[in-house]
Amino acid sequence: MLSYEANGRSILESPWFELAEETSAFTRTFQIGKDTRSSRGDEAHSLTVLEIKGAHAEQKTMNGHQISVLENDGKLFAAAIVGNAGAKLKIADNGQVVLEFSPVKKTRLSKLFLWTGASDELPKFAALLENSSSPENLQALTKAGEARWQEIISTKGEVSRSSSEPYVVDTITVPYENSYQALMFLSGVDFFPNGDAAVCSIHGDVWLVGGIDDQLQNIKWKRFATGLFQPLGLKIVNGDVHILGRDQITVLHDRNHDGEADFYENFYNGIQTSEGGHDYVTCLETDRQGNFYYVDPAGVHRVSPNGRKHETIATGWRNPNGMSVSPEGIITVAPQEGHWTPTSAICEVKPSGYYGFGGPQITSERPLGYDTPLCWIPRIMDNSTGSQLWVTSEKWGPLTAQMLNLSYGRCTMMLVLREVVNGCAQGGVVQMKPRFLSGAMRGTFRKQDGQLYVVGSMGWSTSATRDGSFQRVRYTGKDINLPMQLKVRQNGIQLTFSDALEKETAEDPGSYGIEQWNYRYSKEYGSKEYSVHSPEEVGHDPMDVESAKLLADGRTVFLEIPNLQPVMQMQIQYNVNAADGKTIRGEIFNTINQLGPRKN
Repeated sequence: MLSYEANGRSILESPWFELAEETSAFTRTFQIGKDTRSSRGDEAHSLTVLEIKGAHAEQKTMNGHQISVLENDGKLFAAAIVGNAGAKLKIADNGQVVLEFSPVKKTRLSKLFLWTGASDELPKFAALLENSSSPENLQALTKAGEARWQEIISTKGEVSRSSSEPYVVDTITVPYENSYQALMFLSGVDFFPNGDAAVCSIHGDVWLVGGIDDQLQNIKWKRFATGLFQPLGLKIVNGDVHILGRDQITVLHDRNHDGEADFYENFYNGIQTSEGGHDYVTCLETDRQGNFYYVDPAGVHRVSPNGRKHETIATGWRNPNGMSVSPEGIITVAPQEGHWTPTSAICEVKPSGYYGFGGPQITSERPLGYDTPLCWIPRIMDNSTGSQLWVTSEKWGPLTAQMLNLSYGRCTMMLVLREVVNGCAQGGVVQMKPRFLSGAMRGTFRKQDGQLYVVGSMGWSTSATRDGSFQRVRYTGKDINLPMQLKVRQNGIQLTFSDALEKETAEDPGSYGIEQWNYRYSKEYGSKEYSVHSPEEVGHDPMDVESAKLLADGRTVFLEIPNLQPVMQMQIQYNVNAADGKTIRGEIFNTINQLGPRKN
């Protein structure tokens, strides 16, 4: 059942297909309501139902029915009306058949038949019209019916037994085998006010998930909706599930509260989709004002809270599979390595920005031909980036208010170290230990327990081991021993760690190893890693750490590095001890767009 408004009239329409013994026809039943605009009088309205340019057109009467016929290359295309209260077919110029509705003063029903066949088969179509039932009252069919997917599927989750790591992964077991034979490639997640979850799958389903508690021993899955077009984003707003498909943002309404969507509301359908294999529409987000955001190859877009206004904020990303909107309104987008995209990246979006995919657009403010990203991410770290998200929970340890980056390709998660220098965002990523069963797509924090929940999927170029996954990243209270802040100065780099450092190893220049390189921005797929000092040569340039100084807070180290300059990619390796003697070892991959003030 389709429900819409046209020129001030509410319209219900039911498309169907009717069969007879020797023929068949496609039908469209219309229920036309009164004109709702008090300022205008009733008007006739029309709808083109057949169009074949250059076809021979004529009206025929058979068995008491008026049939409009177009003939083209010996084949007939016909239309007819049953229950023609206030509706009639007319043949217009240039091979058109038009269904015309007379001015409506009361609700009226009409059923349109569309048929095609050979000339000698037209009487069979007339017989089908003769035996067809009158159009039924469509309003009665808009009431919520009995649930079709009544099965509740139970699964038992797995809670991590690790006691040594600060962040551990619990698994909410997905019902990969189910009576609907539904594929469970999960691509979006959010929570209702009561703590239950809604998740969507790439293949068009939405599931409700209950029983999420500390032990995860009685998880309940119920199918809520299906038939959606490659949904890659989900957000619950005012208790209603909003789904981002490749075609539109759809709101799913459960009118009789039986755990199944009865009405799929077209909230916004201005998305410009295509047949392109990678032209996905991804990652539905909201801001504090209630605006919606999504990203696709055409750019990052904002839709007003009522779904009536759209604007494209910035453009230039290849196959973006993730984005974020911070509580303060900072927007990020993550493109994928490929043509005009030398490697994966995280871009902090500025209005009217252009980020390179499609070729250079050089201006005085954009001398490189593209706006620089917050950071490039080398393939060794991530070959396909998912969403970013901001830690909004006070129960997630020292990382509160930090940005995270999900890896679709490596099934991992990174901490993003962000700074702004001269109005330009830059930073880097550091690997966190949690690993997921599938390529991490979307994540959100649950208010009831303050922990992070991540859904993932399997597909192109990922190390996933399962089709999809639903997992919880839980903070245990242990020291995280990670870099928390990176600041670039004209004479060095300042690193702040989450926990106090041992002075001896922190101030040993040999505890650090730094290399840098650039990428080549071109139409070629991806890029090799090129020397900064010899741009035509493939390779990395080592950087000398002349000294290391532990600052007064006991957590911040200043690395004195001569001859720093903007660079697309830097690798900072560290191997120091925490104040309690525990080894802190890892690496940061960062980008330098601007040098900050000199550190004295």
